[in-house]
Amino acid sequence: MTEINETKIDSRVYEISFIFDNKLDESAALEKGNAIKQTIATLGGSFISEEAPYMRELAYEMTRVVNNMNVRFNVGYFGWIKFELDGSKIKELEKGLKLDEEIVRYMVVSTVRENTVYTKRAPVIKAESLVNNEDDINIDTTKEPDLIIDSVPELLAEVVPEIAPEAVVEEVSSEEVK
Repeated sequence: MTEINETKIDSRVYEISFIFDNKLDESAALEKGNAIKQTIATLGGSFISEEAPYMRELAYEMTRVVNNMNVRFNVGYFGWIKFELDGSKIKELEKGLKLDEEIVRYMVVSTVRENTVYTKRAPVIKAESLVNNEDDINIDTTKEPDLIIDSVPELLAEVVPEIAPEAVVEEVSSEEVK
């Protein structure tokens, strides 16, 4: 009987987001993103998903020391890579990233393998409006928000029949208020 020794690697899912120097051209930014992927692969990592670096205005000004001078950045190439890697290799990956002067900023976080893209929120309907209503209200949440807002008077007429869209609210003049 032969015994097979299997080593279980403590792999975790990580995501690295990075901002490259805006002085790079687009092809150099893509090459730099591929170099990060190559480093991850060399460390034994596997890729899950990624977004290629693209020029983007930054939310706030960032400063990085380059050649003993503070350099300020308002725009840069932003990208991210989701990958799986042994937890003990993350420090080694970060060591190489810290030394690269063309990387303005980066962040490595532990995450989940699943897709974590957020979708549009559904419109909110108050529970009180549904209490005495026997009919279900069907709202198409795939419509754009402006289209949903346009249909609110029709929905109110269904929920509360005594309020008609034609109902006129009396305006009080500023003289009557005094």
